[in-house]
Amino acid sequence: MTDPMAATPGWVDSRLDTIFAKLPETMKPAADAFADCLAGSKAPAAPSDMLGAEFSTCHQAFRRALQQADVAGPLLAEVMSDLEALEAEIAENS
Repeated sequence: MTDPMAATPGWVDSRLDTIFAKLPETMKPAADAFADCLAGSKAPAAPSDMLGAEFSTCHQAFRRALQQADVAGPLLAEVMSDLEALEAEIAENS
């Protein structure tokens, strides 16, 4: 999903795979773009003084992609909630 120089911890890819498995296959390019954006948003092991705000651009772009693809409201809410939790965990543990 992300390149070897990704800034997110290694466990993030498996969590993203689990979250993205809920989505239609047609959303794979948007999911890959989100993963790449997420990886580029935080320097490895850097403390976060932004409280997860560094992921805001990725989050908003992915939400727009899901909305444009007419992903159903409940699924959209579930996936975005899962991603928010993951982003918070990354910010806390990185």
